[in-house]
Amino acid sequence: MKDLSKPELIFLKPNKNENGQLHFMEEPTSIPFAVKRLFWLDRITEDVTRGIHAHREELQVLVCLSGRVTALLENLNGEKFSFELDSPSKALFVPAMVWTEFKFGKDAVLLGISDRQFSEEDYIRQREEFDSFQKNFAGNSQTNAD
Repeated sequence: MKDLSKPELIFLKPNKNENGQLHFMEEPTSIPFAVKRLFWLDRITEDVTRGIHAHREELQVLVCLSGRVTALLENLNGEKFSFELDSPSKALFVPAMVWTEFKFGKDAVLLGISDRQFSEEDYIRQREEFDSFQKNFAGNSQTNAD
């Protein structure tokens, strides 16, 4: 991984044989941080959108273990990203201060890997608050460029 400020797909090469595939991730080669927490979402109604937040500091890697999840992301620069997570061979790195929305397909199971324990204070749950961070970031970027 080159830029830890932007979302990025990580491609995982499974070990394959006639009995199936073994997928794995090892820190630090596949995951750019020490793992502190795992979580997963399943049995989400098809076409329901989850996420709808950003994290102030938390870093995550997300893997769709089954089904399909579409990730719509936006960083502080206003750059928008769209990723299709449709294979356990794809992992998505999500840095801090990225607005996330995940649309779940039928029978999708999404595994989250995090660099920290759960903290409600780390969440930005209101889009207006994230937009405010974007405006301040843009203003600071222009000031620093001058």
